[in-house]
This record gives sequence, structure tokens and C-alpha cells, in this order.
Amino acid sequence: MAKQTGIHKITGLIGETSFYQVEDKFYARSKSSLTRKRVLNDPAFTQTMKYAGLLARASKMASLIYHTLPKEQQNLAKYRKLTGEMMKLLKEEG
Repeated sequence: MAKQTGIHKITGLIGETSFYQVEDKFYARSKSSLTRKRVLNDPAFTQTMKYAGLLARASKMASLIYHTLPKEQQNLAKYRKLTGEMMKLLKEEG
């Protein structure tokens, strides 16, 4: 992926190049040939979908715990850590 430089930054698709923003940085990359339909239906992505489901469950579990923390202790790093710990538990379970 390439970083966009200069004064004018863009997002969207021009030809086969996708321009996008992540936080305050702008990037460009080649358009992917991968489609949602293929990921959902191709047997090659069975494990991907399995782990996506686990991550969805882990994220919800982590969210419940995270929101019980005092506001001054809440931050993205802590939420991600909780999600990771929930993923470990779910993997051991399954």
C-alpha cells in the first residue's frame, strides 16, 4: 500500500486503484479481485469465516466487560486486549 502525499487527498476508486483513509493517514492500493460472495461461499475461506464468527463473539464478550470499567481506565488498547483474551478462551472451548 502506498501513502498519499501532497495537499489534496482523495478517497474512492479510480480505475483499478483504491484510495482510502485510515485515521488521519491516506493510502492507495490496487483494487482487490476478492469479493464478499467468494469469501462467504468458497470452501477455501471456511477457516476465515470460522474465525470471523469467533471474533464477533469475543468482541461482544469483551465489550460487556470493558463497559464495567471506570471511564478513566477505558482505552482502545485495553478493549483489544480483552478481545484477544476472549478469543483465546473461545478457541480453547471449541
